[in-house]
Amino acid sequence: MVRPTVIVDDLLLKTAREVFLRRGLRATTAEIAEAANVSQGILFKRFKSKQALFRAAMNVDEDPNKPLPINLNERVGQGKVEDTLNDLGNLLVKKFLSVIPAMMMDWSNSREESEKVTLQPCESGPEKAVRGIQLIADYLSKEAELGRLKSENYEIVAQTFVGALWHYTFLQVTMGEVHKEPITADQYVHGMVQTLMNGISPVGKSKK
Repeated sequence: MVRPTVIVDDLLLKTAREVFLRRGLRATTAEIAEAANVSQGILFKRFKSKQALFRAAMNVDEDPNKPLPINLNERVGQGKVEDTLNDLGNLLVKKFLSVIPAMMMDWSNSREESEKVTLQPCESGPEKAVRGIQLIADYLSKEAELGRLKSENYEIVAQTFVGALWHYTFLQVTMGEVHKEPITADQYVHGMVQTLMNGISPVGKSKK
């Protein structure tokens, strides 16, 4: 009985991710096909190139017009700021868990290999990251204008927020097995947001 396409794709992506994480960009499509027990023909029928397979396996988002996983403009004045930051923080950690291994793989391979595959795991690089930070800063500034936060330099707050999430995720990727009792993403994001809110909530007002 022929396996459904979805099952085949899931198997290929799982196998490709394992091989890429073990071998880096030096991994060949022949190796991946052999590990998945399929022909290279099936591999290229599902994914047109090694680059496409890599991006799908590592779950790298390619949408250049979406620097953040949620639309913060829709959240201005709605619900609690703390809840919005928690939602955004958890989604960013999930994204970073895919992006960081891809970046590390790219850095660990020779320049010749990277140029040959022409991968850009960081999805348009610093420009996109800066745009995301600016969107966060703009959101917080608008909440401050509504009186829901104190007046602060929210560029600094936004960089602190994203930097803390990136650092947490990087440690999970590189040292996760060392921690006896690792802090979960939910616990970390909640605690970090609580700390930020203690500094930016209006004096004498509850967090909104």
